[in-house]
Amino acid sequence: MADHDEFLEDVRHRLEQVQAVQKLHYDKLHRQVSYAVGDWVLLRLRHHPAASLPQATTGKLKPRFFGLYRVTELINEVAVRLALPPHTGLHDVFHIGLLKKFIGDPPATPPPLPVIHNGAAVPEPERAVRIRLARGIR
Repeated sequence: MADHDEFLEDVRHRLEQVQAVQKLHYDKLHRQVSYAVGDWVLLRLRHHPAASLPQATTGKLKPRFFGLYRVTELINEVAVRLALPPHTGLHDVFHIGLLKKFIGDPPATPPPLPVIHNGAAVPEPERAVRIRLARGIR
């Protein structure tokens, strides 16, 4: 019985050591985030299709965060309700891990969505496309 108790004590000690190491790694990358009603945030749509939100580029150069949206309600300590534009097609409650707090002067209203055709954003050029000459041909 003495050997058994000594073995169990050794196992408990090693488990505490492993937990301390894992806590060290977790604390190294963890960031404490808190939001209040009225804060402006950027939204990361990692797992949601963003067909109804504006996208300037595709692939690896596309933006990671979208818009500036106001926090309207704190559901609990990890869920936040955002004021998304109408006809977005996304649920308005997001995990705080998908949000990034906006630092700076907040806008008066969030930016409007672009024209949507068949569920996808239609790009509108800000200025006319310039005529380019390539080997003397327009």
